[in-house]
Amino acid sequence: MKTILVLALGLFASAAFAAYTTPGSGADWSLDDLVANSGGAVTGGAGVYEFHDSLVIAVGDRITITAGTTLDFLDTTGSLGIEVNGSLIAIGTAAQPIVFTAPAAAPGAWRGLDFEDTGAGSQFRLIRCEIAWADIAVDVFGADIYAEDCLIHGTANRAFDFSSAGGVVRRCEIRDNQTRTITATLTSSPLIEDCRIENNNIQNTSPYPYINIGLQGVNSPTIRGNTIIGSGHHMSGGISIWAASEALIEDNRISGCGYGILCYATGANPRIHRNRISANNIHPDQLNWGFGVACNGSNAPILTVNQITEHWYGVAAINGGQPNLGNLDNTDPTDDGGNFIFDNGIGDDSYGFYNNTPLPQIAQGNYWGFALEPEDVEVHIYHQVDDPALGLVNFDYFINEIVAAPDLPSTDALVTARAYPNPFNPRATIAVTLARTSRVSLTVVDVAGRLVRDLHKGELAAGEHVFTWNGSDRAGRTMASGTYFFRVTAGAETKLGKLLLVR
Repeated sequence: MKTILVLALGLFASAAFAAYTTPGSGADWSLDDLVANSGGAVTGGAGVYEFHDSLVIAVGDRITITAGTTLDFLDTTGSLGIEVNGSLIAIGTAAQPIVFTAPAAAPGAWRGLDFEDTGAGSQFRLIRCEIAWADIAVDVFGADIYAEDCLIHGTANRAFDFSSAGGVVRRCEIRDNQTRTITATLTSSPLIEDCRIENNNIQNTSPYPYINIGLQGVNSPTIRGNTIIGSGHHMSGGISIWAASEALIEDNRISGCGYGILCYATGANPRIHRNRISANNIHPDQLNWGFGVACNGSNAPILTVNQITEHWYGVAAINGGQPNLGNLDNTDPTDDGGNFIFDNGIGDDSYGFYNNTPLPQIAQGNYWGFALEPEDVEVHIYHQVDDPALGLVNFDYFINEIVAAPDLPSTDALVTARAYPNPFNPRATIAVTLARTSRVSLTVVDVAGRLVRDLHKGELAAGEHVFTWNGSDRAGRTMASGTYFFRVTAGAETKLGKLLLVR
């Protein structure tokens, strides 16, 4: 198995266009001041301003935009925008956001916001702002930005592009963008936290992950607490780390993409901790896509306390990859496994860990589905036992009892999932309660994690929904007495419950 993705990287370059440049005298201006001084480049007032030409904020100057303001870029070529060499401060409120947009509701209708930070004391702050229909909404070169509670949508190229840059992107909603979403390269290490990133790469013609880190320099961002939802665009991955990186990826929910997390090439060694990675198998290519986490190249990320479910391959090692899924033989407590890796596979073949390398692998202290003996775990691991040319996976100290899967602070739709009566005969009722409308999957699996029956796949409204299982499999055959499990997934959240069938 070999996964090769193409990353198109764009470096910041100043466009060749006429623009109004502020005086560079330490001016602290409002948009009304721009109207008075820009010679017609900026017009309007009373909270609505039109840009007929681009604006360059000179080193030392600052533009402050007040809550409730709309900035319209009257562009026919996609070249108008704001270049910030000094400071841009735009602070809206929930009731009165600041809107950067264009009259034509078309991706790439205007250029976007560029921050170069060429002077001491420069700032770029966006709070409660909406940026719509830009080419690149926020293009950052050699600078640190702060963006909080912003909505970025309708871009043609990227929502955020970091080049030799950092800063904070927090609680932003990034959706409905045409191609790339967030990219970071040339030693960029931003904090991307508590964002909802959904329904991007709408063109769906190139393999663009929603968060794409690399390819040049050491890029080690912190990617924490985000919800990433693919929304049916199968060429979209969740997160990719290219080349040298010590990134931290934790507490994220990733679902509905072509894959979950990809570590590619040499030195892509993020710490992947306490993520909920589920059902990233919407790409029809079952050879190169559909993995929860893949290590493709000479890299060795550490995975701890993740839940990885519903993929063609839960974790895959390719082309020299050696992920550390748990090492309880050393004295380091930070790599003790604790991952829940179950219900991954193709047809009746379970691939919790697919070692497609000749290298030995370490995967101790994990839960692979209900397993009392080592042979129960072997069902879920593809390695030297299955093909002598492959390396052996050490899965000692596996979790051999039913315990609760690691949980994250709940921001998703699934409230409760319960079954009754239990034990049951002839049928069990499974009640699912949702906080909001969500796409829901409800399945029954056996103790080895193999699919027994699909009970529901599709959208459900908020409230309680009731389903029944009559103890038969997909072909209508009666199942034997024993222990089974129901698994319900709503968005990026999954709950697992036990069913005891007594004939």
